[in-house]
Amino acid sequence: MALTAIVVDDSAVSRALLRRGLNKAGVEVVGEASTGERALELYEEHRPTLTFFDIVLPQLDGVTAATRLLKLHPAAIVIICSAMASREKILAARQAGVTHFLLKPVTAEKIAEITLSILSRAAKPPSKAAAGAKG
Repeated sequence: MALTAIVVDDSAVSRALLRRGLNKAGVEVVGEASTGERALELYEEHRPTLTFFDIVLPQLDGVTAATRLLKLHPAAIVIICSAMASREKILAARQAGVTHFLLKPVTAEKIAEITLSILSRAAKPPSKAAAGAKG
């Protein structure tokens, strides 16, 4: 299965940085968006392995877009990558089900490192203790 991502940021420079980091991690960027609305369309079109959102976006902010995405697709892996790190935004992102929050500025190497970590955790089956606790 190919690893794919969409990156959502209103800054072309930030999108390029994310693309470089994801490529270093072996992830193909299949779509880029500068608005939350377009990101939701791209997700439906490509169903990527990962979706990276900035918080500050025109029309529909990243936390709201991520919340909408996760309501429709609870298994989606969503990462917020933003310089906007207010406690309220981080809490809202966590409550929505966002997998990880990266604080800008960030390097392509750090993006690759975090991406590989997230993917390795997602690939691991739940432990017996966790499975027993659910049942």
